[in-house]
Amino acid sequence: MNIDKNEFSRRFMDGKQAVMVYLTHDQSAEAFRFSEHSATLSTGFWPTPRSEYERVIVYKRPEHGRSALVWIGDRAGIIRDEVTGLWHYRAKNVELFEANEDFKTLFGLHPPQRVRYLLDSQTPSGPVSYYQREGVVEDDDVLKIPSFAATTATRLQKVRLCQQKFRAALFLRWESVCAVTGVGESLLLRASHIKPFSKSTDAERVSAHNGLLLTAGLDALFDKGFVSFDADGCILQSKRLDTYTAATFALSPNMRLANELTDEGNVFMTYHRDNVFLE
Repeated sequence: MNIDKNEFSRRFMDGKQAVMVYLTHDQSAEAFRFSEHSATLSTGFWPTPRSEYERVIVYKRPEHGRSALVWIGDRAGIIRDEVTGLWHYRAKNVELFEANEDFKTLFGLHPPQRVRYLLDSQTPSGPVSYYQREGVVEDDDVLKIPSFAATTATRLQKVRLCQQKFRAALFLRWESVCAVTGVGESLLLRASHIKPFSKSTDAERVSAHNGLLLTAGLDALFDKGFVSFDADGCILQSKRLDTYTAATFALSPNMRLANELTDEGNVFMTYHRDNVFLE
């Protein structure tokens, strides 16, 4: 059906926070996919914490005299495409509409909303900059830049950009919360390499498969090898961690990773158990 600003207001102005994505180019199957049969929409790049919104709105500008296309659905979560091996964000209960009005006319009068872009090549909007500032903090302590890695100013800048990319990937991979406790305050979360930075290749240093988003205390324990995780995601505590220290860090034998590791993630975690974990 066709949708205009009045129809949009009638159907969807119910107070829900929405993430709004403006498509300006055709998307490849790996980057954007809509299934009318299952009423789902998937994309390989979704630069925003899920906690910010309850609804997904995607607008694709008209081409060659055709109407604009609008997809509206509910946020769902992160899934792994078994065919391509890539991670996707998937929205559910998606409806497809045609629109004769442009983006600003259709959605511009309905705050509060945030606009996101699927493609890195697009000019970032204010809200995207806001996410980058809040979700990818530039503080060296939060970014955990190793002292040996930044011997020159140029090298420091390169490493900082690498760490920012890694942290952003982990916010997407772990849905902006601690992978164990579910804490969602970004300033308390650390991007923790499973296979240490110093032992990783350049590709491994920015791979979301090689990282956990952890609260500061858990990050310190994991980084120094006092805890690790088994193949099922259950926490392992080193025998060198005394009862008092474990209690101080609020450790519990029932702790586990909220989501399963990928095959690549399990390889990194095996390395951590074999080479970092203190038996």
